[in-house]
Amino acid sequence: MDPIYDVAISFLSGDEPLATQLYDALSENLKVFVYSKRQKELAGTDGIESFRQAFLSQSRLVVVLYRDGWGKTKWTAIEELAIKERMFNGEWKSLLFVTLDETSTIPGWLPNHFIRLNYARFGNDLIGAIKAKAVEL
Repeated sequence: MDPIYDVAISFLSGDEPLATQLYDALSENLKVFVYSKRQKELAGTDGIESFRQAFLSQSRLVVVLYRDGWGKTKWTAIEELAIKERMFNGEWKSLLFVTLDETSTIPGWLPNHFIRLNYARFGNDLIGAIKAKAVEL
């Protein structure tokens, strides 16, 4: 099955303004999944399965906007499980992991050698990095 989205963005609700900014910048050329921008598609569906599939198989690229607490809320926990399953199936190239601050503890399932984008230091490069990775995939 071909992916529905070019990019799916996972984030904590407090980081929704950044996710929306990315959505706006990327949507001109890419189909982007940000849950708050896809309410028409999500309304009336099984939210758990809809979110799971968006991050497991319906997107070419998964972007995680990470800070402590991500993966601990109801919805980001669902997304994290789907992302981990996808990585377990060998799809590491489809992940762009973005640390939003320099104090958060990286999840144990993410290998130390996996390069992350540090938003605090290189935030201006994020849109370009997402576009380049999406085109690559």
